[in-house]
Parts: sequence; C-alpha cells; structure tokens
Amino acid sequence: MKIVSLQSVGLGAVFPSGSYEGINEPYVLKVGEKLKDGRGEELDITVTEINYQQGDFDAYGFEIYTVHTSDGHIRVLPADKYIAEWSE
Repeated sequence: MKIVSLQSVGLGAVFPSGSYEGINEPYVLKVGEKLKDGRGEELDITVTEINYQQGDFDAYGFEIYTVHTSDGHIRVLPADKYIAEWSE
C-alpha cells in the first residue's frame, strides 16, 4: 500500500476570495498533481511520492510524512496534522 494524498487537519491554508477575505480550505497534496502557493495558484512543482515514517529521536517518538517533489526537495510534515489516503 502507498499514500496517494494528504489533507490537512483543521483550518488548513487560507486562500483569498474575490472580496479580499481569506477562505479557509484544507491543504491537499496529491501524488501526480502540482503544489499550490499561499494564494491557491499552482506552482510548477509536482508531488512525486509521499511516505510515512515513524522513528525514535532522543527517546521521543515521532511520526512524519515526507513529500517528495519534482524540484528535488523533500518536505517534512507532522503526521498528527494530516490525514493520509492510502491505495494499492
């Protein structure tokens, strides 16, 4: 099984509306789709892979998602702030 998307828990990202007020929407990352900036516009960066990692650091447990992107970066997100969608 692999992760195909992540959705933020809570208010998520704030995107502008036509009346210059912010609209709270969950921040969603999907494999094969482009990232969005803070204004809700697509960047020229595609999500290539999302992984879940669990480990131990100085006796404190942690759980993270690593989001690999087409620009060669790996974004690290806390697992308790995102909901993963898994698929075969």
